[in-house]
Amino acid sequence: MDASTQVIKKMNKTGMEKSRSYGQIIQLLDSLRPYDYTPEVIKRMKKLDLLLDNVSTKKDIILVGGATGKSLSIHFATKLLKDEGFNAGVAYSSHFLNYNERFILDNQQISNKDFTDALNTVLDVAIENAIDSTAFEILTMASLVYFASQNIDLIIMEVGVGGRYDATNFCNPIISSVTRIAQDNAELLGNDLDEISKEMLEIVRPNAWFISAEQSKLRLQKMKQIVEEKGGKWSMPIRKLANLPYIYEQLYGRTVSLGERIAQIYVENIKQKFSPLLRGNLLATQKGQRGRPTLEAKRNAEINPIKTLKSFWTSQFNLLKGRFEILDKEKPTILLDCAHNMDGFENLFLGLRLLHYQKPLKDFALIIGVDRNIDELELLKLIRYFSKKISGYVYFVPLKDRQSKDVNDLEQKAKALDIKAKGYSSFEVAFEAAKSVVDQRDGLLCVTGSMGIVSQYWENRGIKKI
Repeated sequence: MDASTQVIKKMNKTGMEKSRSYGQIIQLLDSLRPYDYTPEVIKRMKKLDLLLDNVSTKKDIILVGGATGKSLSIHFATKLLKDEGFNAGVAYSSHFLNYNERFILDNQQISNKDFTDALNTVLDVAIENAIDSTAFEILTMASLVYFASQNIDLIIMEVGVGGRYDATNFCNPIISSVTRIAQDNAELLGNDLDEISKEMLEIVRPNAWFISAEQSKLRLQKMKQIVEEKGGKWSMPIRKLANLPYIYEQLYGRTVSLGERIAQIYVENIKQKFSPLLRGNLLATQKGQRGRPTLEAKRNAEINPIKTLKSFWTSQFNLLKGRFEILDKEKPTILLDCAHNMDGFENLFLGLRLLHYQKPLKDFALIIGVDRNIDELELLKLIRYFSKKISGYVYFVPLKDRQSKDVNDLEQKAKALDIKAKGYSSFEVAFEAAKSVVDQRDGLLCVTGSMGIVSQYWENRGIKKI
């Protein structure tokens, strides 16, 4: 009997076998193994699915994997699908403060009651059949149970790690998508990008669509070959930045473009509904029209404007919590970003530079936790490049949700590169130190390194729900 089964049986002995409360379910989830990445995962998920009346077949499913930008790609695709008349339930693979954040419908988190009902349904089956599932497996199946009971058209699920042995990969998606291929979760996936790509492409299904984010030309060629060998339908990525407000076009233009392609394939290829909006308004110009529009045409356009993707994102663009989230009412301004790998950090520092160009920053402080698999020299070079433009201080802290590098070692290596740095064992102490050195009006304090470190910021503020 493994540790997970022991935990479940122990909870049963305390009278929690049936009708567990919300609090008891949270306690149980926290006690289970958070994750597993072995062939046994798929076996357990298929067994649960069968016992739950094949709940994974009740709605259309889209899987989104990759190293960075998964949740945002889903977020943007969901907005477009809603505009086209298709309602999607979203199952995210992680959360900041509470598990409810993982189940989203109509832009709202699942209620405690619905969460409790869905989790009890899955837990009862797992316990009665001695299925030693991890917390992520239980949550993944519970999301399917919940969304199957809702009036929706499809479910978009975020792959947790890799693809091959992820808990989401037991089902049969009609569309699979992968964001940027980059080094991530090296302890499970290794560092070879070709091997990482193969792991992620295990979510491809025969006769189902596959959509990639923009990659290098060589990477796309290799991916296309794998997809076709698996019998999948290849869709070329959109090789352009979506029209977004400054500064976000540079930061998230490609992520939005992936969301646009996911929505377009579902609407036009799966549901057979023509969408001028998702086509980029290819039919918006009247046939035969040349030169500048007439005054009458201009007036008509003002009275009856044609909806374009640009106008859609002008009114609908927003980011999820903890993704380049700027709290400009705080003193100093706070920026929260859950970047945890080099791909994410590069995007973060691009954003910091663009912020500075938009409105010059007087100084900055960076509170950062560094995953143990990160190339610290490459990260420190990023920090040094930025600190040459703006006077700044770096505060290294340990991560609570990932194994992280030693903060004192990082401090010494940073100082060797002439970076003003200090290692702290406590986030709270580091935060107070960072606040004291940043200009309250024109400075910036950035918190980054993982979802866990962003959670610590909110917990430090006494915030329990976002």
